[in-house]
Amino acid sequence: MRIFLFSLLVLCHPHLYAQIDGETAETKVWREFTRQVEAAGVEILNSYPQPEALDRAEGLRYLLQQLGSSLQQQLIEQPGQIPLLRVGATTINKWGLDGADAKYQVATISSSGSYRLYGQLGSARLFAMQLTRMSGTFAAYGALTGDQLKADKAGNFEVLIAPHKPDDWSGVWLELNSGTDNVLIREYFGDWANERPGRYYLEQLNTTAADTPITTTQMATLLQDTATTFSSRAPQWQGRVEQSRKYLENKVHVKKSGEQGLAANAYGSGWFNVARGEALIVEMEAPDALLWSVQLGNVWWESIDYINHTASYNDSQAVVSGDGKYRFVLSHSDPGVPNWLDPAGHTEGALLFRMQKTKGIVNPRLELIPIDKLAQHLPEDTIAVSSEQRQHEISIRRQHAAIRWAP
Repeated sequence: MRIFLFSLLVLCHPHLYAQIDGETAETKVWREFTRQVEAAGVEILNSYPQPEALDRAEGLRYLLQQLGSSLQQQLIEQPGQIPLLRVGATTINKWGLDGADAKYQVATISSSGSYRLYGQLGSARLFAMQLTRMSGTFAAYGALTGDQLKADKAGNFEVLIAPHKPDDWSGVWLELNSGTDNVLIREYFGDWANERPGRYYLEQLNTTAADTPITTTQMATLLQDTATTFSSRAPQWQGRVEQSRKYLENKVHVKKSGEQGLAANAYGSGWFNVARGEALIVEMEAPDALLWSVQLGNVWWESIDYINHTASYNDSQAVVSGDGKYRFVLSHSDPGVPNWLDPAGHTEGALLFRMQKTKGIVNPRLELIPIDKLAQHLPEDTIAVSSEQRQHEISIRRQHAAIRWAP
């Protein structure tokens, strides 16, 4: 309310832009913005569960990233901005337990707009585009996967995104729901050594240029909206974290995707709590799915670094045991066996299983044991993995990251 009254005063009396009480109007706007951000950040840090020093330090980084994302979101939505696809979570800007196998591209759009999305599919295992609402409470609407794009042999495709399908349009059409404010593209990679991302472009078909110079009043609104977005976005996953810690410690609950996810997907949520000197064995059969994976996350519901650590595996990366089952070992030191889930120093955090386009679900089984008893709980034919082999795994991850997120 204070910033609204101040903005109204400035609007009615432009000469006050120069100075008020020894400060410029812009200085006062900035002070109010930083005050709101400070209060929201302190509240989050004081209320979020943070078991160890590592979690507390990551909290500061998390707030910084969420502030940056909130500001970028507001800047992108300013009048005159064209809709551009921008790369989402990489090694930074993680949020909502971003997928270790995924490249995200997102563009802000208007629910009254009309858009042409076109390009060339890459060789990712799964391509999916979805209309979403990012502001306020997240919501997902219409979606298309790569096999629905009617791409030619070279992978070229074109999709019309609009509230209504024109009578003369015979191509692929995705209905633009009235709640939509973003289009999200996901590419999921299985074979990180060989699969490559595609090229995608977005063009608005009904747009007019807006070149009116900005004013201090407009900037006051933008900063207010940024602070509001930050205050709601940063703590959005706190409830999920608290529920997982309370009910899913060293357990996993698997269910089919609801309305918010992609069709025919299943997700398994869990929470690991593994002390140094312990190991958590995760055993499962492979689901009948296009792609499946397991990964680790921290208490801020961000993915744990899966580029410099083996903090994730998909069905192409994981090694199957002689009995046809997959066994993952979560421990703080390298156990020298396949499928080491490296928590990168975290004693607690999220476990997430994705089963993409699956015909059914599987339920992983978890067992916490002393790490010096590990050999007794693994099949006799379990192969050994040397430190050199582990470093080779990491090198493939790093090479793929350079390709996945290249401009």
